[in-house]
Amino acid sequence: ALWLVFAIGLVATQLLGPASVKVEWSTATELNTAGFNLYRSTDRQGDFQQVNAALIPSEGSATGGSSYTYSDQDVEAGQTYYYLLEEIELSGATRRYNEDIFTYTVPRLTRTAVVLTAVALLIGLALFLVGMRESRS
Repeated sequence: ALWLVFAIGLVATQLLGPASVKVEWSTATELNTAGFNLYRSTDRQGDFQQVNAALIPSEGSATGGSSYTYSDQDVEAGQTYYYLLEEIELSGATRRYNEDIFTYTVPRLTRTAVVLTAVALLIGLALFLVGMRESRS
């Protein structure tokens, strides 16, 4: 019965849960880095708009870098997004990493996946009920 709850939860999460993109990057060193801004566009050559509301603070140092993750929740299923990173130095100087654009297409839940999952759930439920009936006999 636990697998049935898990399967229903998984389907509900995919159907009802919001789409998101997890952007990850790492640095080797961060000399005088205050933090980062992340920019997104729906066109590789297009107008990039800042995604983060506040500066993503630097966690590295002059002798060691760090790893970062940002979850972009303002995306649509089936859409391709382009991301680029901007480093902000303590002096206020900026550097955009235009050569390292990250591309991601948000998956679209297909009708086939929904139908196959529903069929599997119904078959599993039927087998569970048959098993319950037989165990009572």
